[in-house]
This record gives sequence, structure tokens and C-alpha cells, in this order.
Amino acid sequence: MKSMMLLTTMLAMPTLAKGADPSLLDARPLTMTRKLSDQCTRLERRGPAPWFCGRREQPLDPPFADACPDALWVGYRLDSGACPAAPSALGTWTVSEPFARSQDARLQRLCSYTWVPASAARPEPDVAALPDVRTVRMERDCQVVSGHAAPPQAVADELFSAWSDQLELPDWSLSEAFGTYNIRVAVVDGGAPGEGPTGAPPDTVAHPTVVSSVIRAVSCPERAGSAVCAGGAPGYNALPYVLEGVPGELGGYFGTQADFAKAVDAAVTDWVAAPPVSRPDHLILNLSLGWDGDFDVTQVQRVPGAAAYWAVQAASCAGALLIAASGNQAGDSDTGPLFPAAWEVFPRTCGAQAEVYSPLVHAVGAVDGTDTPLGLSRIASVPRLVAPGSIVVVPKDTGPGPDQPTVALSGTSLAAAGVSGAASLLWSMRPSLSPDEVMAALYAGAEPLGVPADFGLGGQPGERRRVSVSRAFNLLCPEGVAIEDCPVAASRPALPTPRAAYVPALADFPAIVAAYLGGAVDVFEDPGLVPPAIPSAYYSPYVVPQPGEPNCPICGFTGTTFNGKLSDTLFGVTMGQPILQIVDAGGFQWQVGLDPLPVGQTFKVDLFYKLNGIAVKSAWLEIPTVQNGKNVLTSSELYVN
Repeated sequence: MKSMMLLTTMLAMPTLAKGADPSLLDARPLTMTRKLSDQCTRLERRGPAPWFCGRREQPLDPPFADACPDALWVGYRLDSGACPAAPSALGTWTVSEPFARSQDARLQRLCSYTWVPASAARPEPDVAALPDVRTVRMERDCQVVSGHAAPPQAVADELFSAWSDQLELPDWSLSEAFGTYNIRVAVVDGGAPGEGPTGAPPDTVAHPTVVSSVIRAVSCPERAGSAVCAGGAPGYNALPYVLEGVPGELGGYFGTQADFAKAVDAAVTDWVAAPPVSRPDHLILNLSLGWDGDFDVTQVQRVPGAAAYWAVQAASCAGALLIAASGNQAGDSDTGPLFPAAWEVFPRTCGAQAEVYSPLVHAVGAVDGTDTPLGLSRIASVPRLVAPGSIVVVPKDTGPGPDQPTVALSGTSLAAAGVSGAASLLWSMRPSLSPDEVMAALYAGAEPLGVPADFGLGGQPGERRRVSVSRAFNLLCPEGVAIEDCPVAASRPALPTPRAAYVPALADFPAIVAAYLGGAVDVFEDPGLVPPAIPSAYYSPYVVPQPGEPNCPICGFTGTTFNGKLSDTLFGVTMGQPILQIVDAGGFQWQVGLDPLPVGQTFKVDLFYKLNGIAVKSAWLEIPTVQNGKNVLTSSELYVN
């Protein structure tokens, strides 16, 4: 785990790690010249040559050896030639130019190589067949990017109401229709690309479905029968894998940095290349995914990481607004925000406004119903803007017909989605504003929480604030003033009373226990010593999904009693000892080991003796499992009244 001092150093200023070559991130494509070739020859006499000398990289050391498979490679061309072929008698290297349509000249130079073995008996990639020439830098692509049963309707309504109250959503139910808006929110996530009835990704993977539904719940309120969401929320698949090296038919849970770059670039290219008559006015990219800093291009010079950075730079320069989740704990390297959210320390490459906070990416953190950072939040990772992210349930974005609730998820992914929805709503009414002016209004209208953020642009984090959609709306569309496309008179929504900081916006969890968890079986706990921490478990070599499939979707405390029901996805799964991770009122973290919990039955566990007077402020449940031969550490944020 990184030290606090290292984290502070890393995020204080937008600089590269010691020894990193700035040419990997600058705005000019690098070309192999005779002078550079001669310099590389001299460098190679001393050891491995840097990336800009071309050639195929050598075998990697951990952690890259685990996360970067031999079957996936990215090549960066240092000349204007085509992507070199890689003929092999043992199989086929599929070669493509995934960024041929890109607006960015650096991305256009990238080649993708994927191994398809000729026989299942000999699946090992033929690495020796790949190009090893001075004019192409060949590097393995690293699979380090990850995303982050539905409750009864009455329970879903209770949870949705509490979430809406904390976001301070306007009430459009009695307002007159005032037309549509034309903002596109690209959901860069794990679902298959597609345009559903409202532009949502197909309902195949829980995470992108909930993220898309959260965006719609905020940005597309039902307004007296008016048509809404003209821009839609198309999905771009950055997470195609369901297991190591195994792509899912309709998306998955993990991806590579090149997959991320391709998804971001495709979203921008589709928007820019659209005919003017049908092009949405503005583009927002919701990035509810990320990777650890150990794999980021600001810490290590590698082409796939640079591709991710270039794609974000190009999106920013095209005028898009990028909103990224700050990340959840993964059980290992849990200090500092995930990337790309950590790129908030970098200034916007194009169009920065001196008088407006203009980072490359706007990061969003998550708080529970008491404005406290989620227990699952990463250490020293909370940015200046936060939003509710605890046990979020919204109407599923499935188009016409009765609303159905989504599964309950917790994490910074849902907070980022809420802010993307809010930005979309506000930008539709004030389309002349810049991306950063929209975010400045959200920050100005947000509720101050009285504590500093952990990181920010240029080492100046600012105060942490919780988003208020209604207050930001009132700033941009004041009552009685006709401005751009703002609703006026009877078209204006009803606005809730501002919610002060740390005033609970919690659902009635005891009532949920009675309605949803009634008839629970008792799980008896013998008083005793707290067991030691168990080893971390991972979907090796990936980072843990953000937030992933919860092991206990609607679980929490009533007094000292732990109530809940494990996810049906754990039926037949090998499970280790459940561990309650608890943060008390003083900020100290405790571990409480539990006896095995039943699957398929609601349960209640009396923890009076084990808690021994601990005042629970936030908590989450961890259960190590074995799924498809892989160690998976599952987790769920818990409700604490």
C-alpha cells in the first residue's frame, strides 16, 4: 500500500514520475528519424531501450507480468506505414487499426494485435512472430480497467426517495412541458454498444444498466408527457471481458487500457462525425471505471496507458465534459483515487478558462445518507465534489412500460452517474456554457461539508461539497428571468428545501427490514476474539470491479443487529469467512468475523457482544469466494441508521 507521503507527492502537481519521458504525453506524434535511431542504438548498449526506440518489449516483471497477457498487444507506429503483419504457423495474430477514425493523430498510429491459436492444445501466443523493428513499439496491453436480484417495489421506492432527497432533485411532476434537450451522455462502461429505447446500453450487465438508469433518473425527469432525452445515453464498451482473456458476448466486467481508449475515442468520433442536423449539442462522458496508479502512464512509460491519456485529452479538446468516479477499495493498493479520476490534478489541455476550475477530468466521490464518505471509498481519494452513492436503487432505464427497479448497488460509480445526469440536465437549459462552467455551477450550488478534498487541480483541492441539483438549477435558471432554454412560469419545477450538511437522508431501514427481511433466520454468534484479517482475494490479474456485484444488496444495522439477505448469485459458490469492516465515530477501522451466512434466506445476527460498544458510523461486508476457479473478494456497503 502506498504511503500517504507518496500519495501527496503524486497528486500535488501534474508531473510525471521520476525518469518518465514527457514526449509520451505531449501533443506531437513521435516519428523515428535517423538521429533518434542512432540515439536508441547507444541507449540499447546500456540496457533496455525506452518506448520511443521501437522494438518489441521484453518479458515483464510483476505486477505487469500478471496483468498484461501475451495474447493482447498494442503497437505504436513511428512512421507512416501500415500496421505490420505477424504471420505464424501456430495461430493467427489478428491485426487492426482501432483508431483509424480518430480525431487524434497519435491515436491514429496505434495498432492492435490479438492472438487466436490454431489449436486448443497449443494456446500459447507466438510472441516471436510479432514485429520487432525500430519503427514500431510493441507492448502488451494490460487488463487493469474495471467498472464499478431487484428489491420489491415498496422497498425500491423507499430507497429511491431517500437518494432523490439527498441529491435535492427538482420535482417536475406538476410542471408544464417545455420541450426537449439535446445532450448526449456516453456511458463508457461494460455493456455492449447500443441504443436502447432511451439510448441506454442493453440490460446484460448490471453495472452499466444501473449507471445508465441513474443518469436518466436525474437528467430525464417525467415532465407532463413531454419527450425527453433527445441526446440519449449510448453505451461504449470499455470492459469486454468476463474472465481473464475471455470476452463476453454482450460485454463484461474487465478491460484493457486500450479498450478504454477505443471506447472514449469512439464516443467522441461518433459525436463529432454526426451530421449537423442530428448531432447533439454537447457530449458528456461518464467514466464509472478506472485503474490503479501503479499502471498509469504518469507513473510508468507504456504505450497502452498513453493511449488512454491521449483519448481523454482528445475528448477534452473536442469540447466534451469528462466525469469520472474516484474509485472504491479493492483490498490491496487502496490509497489515492483511481485513474482517470486522478487526472483532475492536470489542467484541461484545450480551452481552459483562467477564472473557472478547468481540470482535464472532473472527479466525483460518494457519500452515504449522512454525507459521510462510503466505507468502501479508497483512502485519501475524496475529491471536491461528492454525491450520494450508498445502496442506490432507481427505475430501470428500459423505455416504455411500467418502471422496474434496478438492482441495489453502492459505490463512486453511482455518484459519478448522478453528477453526469445533473450536468446533462443543466447544460440542456444553458447550452452556451462551457463544460467547466456547468461544473462550476454544480460546485457553487453544492452543500459545503466543512472538510477539504483529498486532491485537486494544481495541488489546490478546495472544500468538499455534496451536489444539490435544485440549487445549481436555481443558479443557472433563476426564477422570473428568461435565459436561453430555461423553463419559465408554469414550466418550472418545484424545488425542495435545501438540505443542510450531515442531516440524514436515510430510508427507514427498520421498515425495510420488516417488509423485505421479515421472517429472518437467526445466525447465532458466540462472543470471542476478533479473528485476524484474511488474505485479500482478487479476480487476478484484474483490479476489483467498481463496484461489482454486491454480495448483500440490501443489508444493514438496526441497533446492534445485522440484517440482510445474501445475493442469489452466491448460490453454489464456495465462500470463506464473512468479515464486517466497520469504521467507528472516531474514524478507527475494526474487523468483525462472522459465522457462515445462509444463501437464499433473510438473516439477522445479534452483534451486541462482538461490537462491544463500538459506535458504527459506516460498514461494509466482505466475503472471499471462489468463482470459475478464480479468487474473488466480494463486498457490499451496509446501511447504517
